[in-house]
Formats: sequence, structure tokens, C-alpha cells
Amino acid sequence: MVSLAPDLPALPVPEGANAHAAWRYTLLTGLVPGALILVLMPFVPESKVWKEKKLAGTLRRPRFAELFAPGLLRTTIVATLLSACAYGAAFGALQLTPLQMVPGMPDIAAKRAEIGKEIGQTQKELKAAPDGSPQKKELAGKLAGLQKKMAITVDDRRGDIQRWQEIGGLSGRIALAILLVIIVSHKTLLRIFLVPGLILFPATYLALYKGDYTIFATAIFFCGFVTTSQFSYFGEYLPKAFPTHLRGTGGSFASNVGGRMIGTMAAILNTEIVSSFFDGDPAERVAKAAAVIGGSVFFLGLVLSFFLPKPLEEAE
Repeated sequence: MVSLAPDLPALPVPEGANAHAAWRYTLLTGLVPGALILVLMPFVPESKVWKEKKLAGTLRRPRFAELFAPGLLRTTIVATLLSACAYGAAFGALQLTPLQMVPGMPDIAAKRAEIGKEIGQTQKELKAAPDGSPQKKELAGKLAGLQKKMAITVDDRRGDIQRWQEIGGLSGRIALAILLVIIVSHKTLLRIFLVPGLILFPATYLALYKGDYTIFATAIFFCGFVTTSQFSYFGEYLPKAFPTHLRGTGGSFASNVGGRMIGTMAAILNTEIVSSFFDGDPAERVAKAAAVIGGSVFFLGLVLSFFLPKPLEEAE
């Protein structure tokens, strides 16, 4: 999107704002799946169990307190914490990679240093040039070009690493769909993604971050693979973990409270707290913190998987 944005139609934005900013087009692409969902939702059939109970008049109204009743307390707590772990890996490590860590990658840092020297020299020459002279105008244009080159160098790499991550995530979702047909045990299925992640995250952000870019990007692919697949796992498991009338309530609590409220705080935990305990440039500190957070949440997820209850027999 970064490379395509300058050639796309200008967006109607306030004067002074960048009408070709790549992030604006990226956000607009979210309308496509949203529109498709609106069109397809009326054709999605209701759950057979839910429909039969509703027609028979036996479908109870959900009560929030039921999630913490003795029979469901373990399910609610474990599912919520597992969701928090998955989101913690995503927001405490993966999502910070393009924005926070890319500028510190060895090849990018070298290019930025080289361009930075040119910018510094040009600024000195610009300051010394007579006001209103053709030389000053030429130097001002050169400076703007160098600054743009600096931004493009970083943005291109950010877009590339994001692409590796997203393709890995998509592959993980597809792999989960295939494994659902092959593997019966829900605990084994989850551990297939948790065990590799326990090793992969520390190795990626500690050992590979400052090494060859292709190897690092490949590792990011697999980090996305083992993380995003868990989101699909919970989408398949959570409706089966709670009674029919509590499916929406239980699934929403685990995903929203555990994932979106607790798990996403890993981003602040990384940049504001954990990274401050490490040495190095800002990007390297965030990478080291990502290794700690990623490894920790995958370890916690693996431990929690042993306490994950079996899906209820009545759910489908």
C-alpha cells in the first residue's frame, strides 16, 4: 500500500492533510470484508441446537453471573486468560515489529545513517546559502528529497515486514481449519501452536532481529502463523465451551475482556515498562522486551492448556 498510495485517487481530507497517506487507504480496505459480512449474514443458518431450543421454548435468557457459577468458573477463567495470552503476543510483540523495531534493523539503520549524514550536510549548506538565491532553493529541494527518501526507506520495510506477518497469520488460520478435521483433542490442537511459539518468539526477537533480514522475516511469518491461528481456535472452541444460551456471553467475555482489554495492554507493557530494563537503542530494547513478553505468554498459554475444559456435549 505504501508504494501504491501516491498513484491512487486523492481522498477528500482537510486542507493540509496528506490525501495520499497509505494508512488511509489501508483503513478503507476494511470496508470490503465488512460489506461482504453484511451481505452474507442473512444467509448464515442458525445453530441447530439453538434453533430447536428456541422453538421448543426451552432456551433460557443468559445471565452474566452464570459465567462465574461453580460449573463454568474454570472455563471462563481459563478461556479468558488464554485469549489474553494470544492477544498479548500479537500486541506485545508482532504489532510492534513494523512500527517500533524496523528502524533499528541493521540494514535500515545503516541506510538511515547514510541518508542522515547527507541531510546534516545539506542543512549546513542551506543555512549558509544567501536568502532568496537559486542555490538556497536548490538545496531546499534537495533536503526535502532526502527527507522523503528517509521516510520511504523505513516505510517500505515496514510494509514488507507487515506483509510477512499477515501472510503467516492467514496461513495459520488455514492450517487450523485443516487440523480441525484431523485432530480430535482440542488441547493437542492448541499445543501444536503454543509449543513452537514458546521457542520461536525468544529466538526471533533476541537472536534473529539483528541478523539477516530474510531469515528474520521468515521467522516473523511463523510468529504470525502460531499467533493468529489461536484466534481461529478460540472462535471454534468458545461456542462449544459454554451452554447454548451462554455462547455469546461467554465467548464475548473471554475475547473482549481477556483479549481486547487485558491482552492488548501488552503493547504498553512492552514500550513503557519491560523495554526500560534493557540496554541498546530504542528499537533493540523493544525487540528484547518482545522476546520476554512473547515467550512468557506462550509459556503461560501452554500451562493453561492443561486446565482447558472439554467442550460441552450439547454444543455443536
